Amino acid sequence: MENEQLNSEIPQYSVSVWEVILIVMGAIALFGAAFIGLGLKVLANAYNPTKAEAIAKSLIDYQIPGGSQGIFGINIGSAKLAWVRSTTNPPDVILFVGKTPINKETNENDSSQGLENPPSDNVNEEFTVTASRTENNLFCGKSVPITIEQGQQTLSNPPSSVPAIRYTARTREGNVEQIVILIANGENAQAKAVSVFNSLRCH
Repeated sequence: MENEQLNSEIPQYSVSVWEVILIVMGAIALFGAAFIGLGLKVLANAYNPTKAEAIAKSLIDYQIPGGSQGIFGINIGSAKLAWVRSTTNPPDVILFVGKTPINKETNENDSSQGLENPPSDNVNEEFTVTASRTENNLFCGKSVPITIEQGQQTLSNPPSSVPAIRYTARTREGNVEQIVILIANGENAQAKAVSVFNSLRCH
């Protein structure tokens, strides 16, 4: 009898469909805000020169004449990507290093498409290829085909076009690919490219 009285005293509310929708939308909004906040934090860290260079050095050792500084770097799960540059202004050496998981659908040409320049306006300079060749060389302890492209790089500050050379090397171990793209420009671009490429030591 007492239980019946208690049940009768507790008001019964029916939850409408709109209330459920509002609750779900609120949860999605909270999740979205947290996700955006995390994304902004990751992006801010990606442009931190110290962290960018730390990511690069965790993948490979390198020596850039006159010193180097990080531009952009991300470390998400098993994927690591980083760009570093010379300390000259404008930079006469830009180095991209990356280690990413691959799958059967990955196309070799697509995997390095657009990686030669970092996502930063001040060093995003156009490279025009005038000659290309492939030669075998040591990279990460293996003899692999190295793509060597010669051409002109258009600099925006100050506006000018200078001789440039680009090295692209990649190696695979299991389902992981390691890529290096090196661009050197200026009158002694060839010598700088050879010097930096020969200094590379993969971890």
